[in-house]
Amino acid sequence: MKLFLFIFITTFFVLESKGQNSYEYNINGFPIDSINAQYITAEACNLTLSTKVFLELDYGQETKFLNNRLKRVADKRGDYVEFKSNMDALNFLSSLGFQLIDTNYIRVKDDDIRIIFLLKKMVRD
Repeated sequence: MKLFLFIFITTFFVLESKGQNSYEYNINGFPIDSINAQYITAEACNLTLSTKVFLELDYGQETKFLNNRLKRVADKRGDYVEFKSNMDALNFLSSLGFQLIDTNYIRVKDDDIRIIFLLKKMVRD
């Protein structure tokens, strides 16, 4: 019985850890890795009273008026991806094959500054 329980728990953890690495990331249901645009902008959005960062990507897609949440990076379950910092978000985009070109800072309120990254999709051989 102990052997069966050990094998069951080990198999569960192996399958669970493997599943976490295979998430597809998307924007409004459209996979990020299949974006057919050479340049994109990524806006790092901080939540009020939180250190977590969300990314809003613009690659020229059609969006609804006043609904920027459709531009947020989500996993295949539809949950918005939270990043630890702006640099964590930038490293995420780099791992997807985007290269940083320029950075702009926009003051939204007195104490709220938004960072917008201009990125270029790297050509892979």
